[in-house]
Amino acid sequence: MAQKIILDIGNTLIKLAHSESGCLRDVQSFGSEEDLLNWISQHSYSGGIIGSVKELPARLQGWTEEQNNMILLDAKIPLPFKIAYKSPQSLGADRIALAATAYERFSDKNVLVIDMGSCITYDLLTAEGIYLGGAISPGIRMRFKAMNAFTAKLPMAEPTDKTPLIGYDTESSLQSGVMNGVQAEIEGVIDRYASNYKDLTVLIGGGDNKYFDKRFKVNIFAASNLVLEGLRFIMEFNESQ
Repeated sequence: MAQKIILDIGNTLIKLAHSESGCLRDVQSFGSEEDLLNWISQHSYSGGIIGSVKELPARLQGWTEEQNNMILLDAKIPLPFKIAYKSPQSLGADRIALAATAYERFSDKNVLVIDMGSCITYDLLTAEGIYLGGAISPGIRMRFKAMNAFTAKLPMAEPTDKTPLIGYDTESSLQSGVMNGVQAEIEGVIDRYASNYKDLTVLIGGGDNKYFDKRFKVNIFAASNLVLEGLRFIMEFNESQ
């Protein structure tokens, strides 16, 4: 039976889901275009949506062009909210999808969406349904890689969910700097937004949120697959037009 496909093509992973009755199912990740194409070649689809933060690889582009009713998300696609970003043509599909998730869940609230992936993104949707923009910050692995790449002796450290405030050796000092620094950054950003936008709702997700979901001292809604959820909602909105 033909079904709808939802693809979130990120900088590191490709996430796939199927849409059924307004819900995601069969969510999975692929490390390469080849792995994805091998999997989707065994299925048939009646349409879907693709959100990509980069140019589609040639083979995937070819597959997309062979499909019917496939949406390639950009800022020109009809949306249920308004984009007030000054350079909408440069706005990543992931950030549009995140704003869509915020709108579907909390359409009458000021929502700050935080996504912790290769980069940490902050996106604000107002209670009036206007996407204003936000911020992009280096993700945790990018920070570890930068310290390793741009110094002579600092080693490559790995993220951890148990980080001391005071590092007791070089590795734990790097971990303290990155993990505690990211936590302080996010809490500080939330505090500044909350001081400017009444009754702010915070929605946070992304693969690296798993290291922080029990750390934050502020009230937030933690969720997985925020981009996929937003892509599904945009697809269904366009189908209803």
